Amino acid sequence: MKQRVTFTSRVRYHFGQYGTYQLGISTHNITHIQVLVKPLNEFLPLFVAFIFFFMLAFVWQCTKFFRQRMDASYSPHRVRSAPVDESSSLLSQALSRESASSSGTQQSSPPAPLPVTSQLQLVDIPDSRGTGGRLLSLDTFRGLAIIIMVFVNYGGGQYYFFQHARWNGLTVADLVFPWFLWIMGVSLIFSIRSQLRRTTKRYMMLLHILKRCTILFFLGLIINSGNGHNYMPTFRIMGVLQRFSICYGITALMEVYLMNPQESPEYVWYWKVRDIMRSGVQWTITTVLVIVHTAITFGLVVPGCPKGYLGPGGLYNGGEHGNCTGGAAAYVDIKVLGKAHVYRSPTCRMIYNNDAPYDPEGILGALTAVLTVQLGAAAGRIIVTYQDHDSRIKRWIIWGIVCGMLAGFLCSWHKESGPIPVNKNLWSLSFVFVTACFAFLLLSFLYLIIDKWQWWNGSPLRYAGMNSILVYMGHEICGGLFPWSWTPVGEHHANYLIMNLWGTSMWIIIAYICHRQKLYVSV
Repeated sequence: MKQRVTFTSRVRYHFGQYGTYQLGISTHNITHIQVLVKPLNEFLPLFVAFIFFFMLAFVWQCTKFFRQRMDASYSPHRVRSAPVDESSSLLSQALSRESASSSGTQQSSPPAPLPVTSQLQLVDIPDSRGTGGRLLSLDTFRGLAIIIMVFVNYGGGQYYFFQHARWNGLTVADLVFPWFLWIMGVSLIFSIRSQLRRTTKRYMMLLHILKRCTILFFLGLIINSGNGHNYMPTFRIMGVLQRFSICYGITALMEVYLMNPQESPEYVWYWKVRDIMRSGVQWTITTVLVIVHTAITFGLVVPGCPKGYLGPGGLYNGGEHGNCTGGAAAYVDIKVLGKAHVYRSPTCRMIYNNDAPYDPEGILGALTAVLTVQLGAAAGRIIVTYQDHDSRIKRWIIWGIVCGMLAGFLCSWHKESGPIPVNKNLWSLSFVFVTACFAFLLLSFLYLIIDKWQWWNGSPLRYAGMNSILVYMGHEICGGLFPWSWTPVGEHHANYLIMNLWGTSMWIIIAYICHRQKLYVSV
């Protein structure tokens, strides 16, 4: 006769990797847990990898330092580059900090514009004072985002925090995509403002925007067709680059027709917040999109599901709403795109064992993703409006704090509660604000140490940031090929970490070689 055992107590215990344990079980609870074989330290490979790359960077910097000293000894009359004034009109850093060669020696005059071939990049390169300069902190931020993305897509060493959250919550992997959209908003301001100042016809800019959106969408379709997923009756339509295309198109059109190319010098009562007040129409349109998203999410009647359902379906809450994955967001995609063309392997499938299709880059989430781009545009307006470093950093930090507070209130400072939980799959409003919070604060930090204090020039991350679409498309196409990846021997974090770090490092090297050859790929 089988006897059913019911446990009346809960025990919290962290079982380490490859450990052997013995559990003492009574009729109603667990009496003790004994470790028979001590588990491995799963975080030790991360620590060793950090030390390795830190020492590698240290040796590299020492090599550059001694090489500069040797060059200086042979060139005593070398002209130093002129210092950059903190009150520069657009960006605080010119490309004169760029090295004339791999030695890193500086030039006294701005370098000539770089020859660019095969233009296929996600965002425009911001100019500095019309001299072909770059905001190094923004390049570095973009490079950090793309490198984390590559590392995550390659497996992230099989660590849980380098994997996307199964539904609600936030991991390191979930930060990358919104950061790219946010950075796109920053760069978009420079691009459109520069074209308007050159008196480019607005209809010509519109045609260029449509062309760029089409290219991005088509590249996304190419990526969707990988690994044999090219059967037209079940072909996935939406994706990462497709969302870039939609969000870029909406935000760029607003800026083309609403941006004032010249900063008015006339003092007004809102002078200290003029970057916000003078973009009021853009914020109004974005707010309307967010309201539409919220109204559809909580008001649309989805057959068989409660109104405003935000859960993953499947076995969640005892399988009460098993076929309601994503609620209104999934329903809209199915009705517009067709059920067969919606992504069938969402991250929640593994945990909640649901078969319902759901696309994390669906149509409804694009409305709140526009807010992510608009928040990035707010950071870009701060740069073009305020002239000194401190004013920019102070405003970015304020934006970051406000966004963080809004996110906390929306999710009630908890993973699974609040009216709008933090959720990348739904691109929830709280998710937009919390990721923007980190973006504002991280750009402030990078801007401080790179562009203001000049402690670091962003290498080698900025090389990947200057060729982000090349790195992204390349790693998507070559990700499963040797020498970027292989089948590890043994299911250990260390084996996966070595392989994933190697594959990621190769793309940094490729980006550096392209930089040396003056090869940049953009749309």
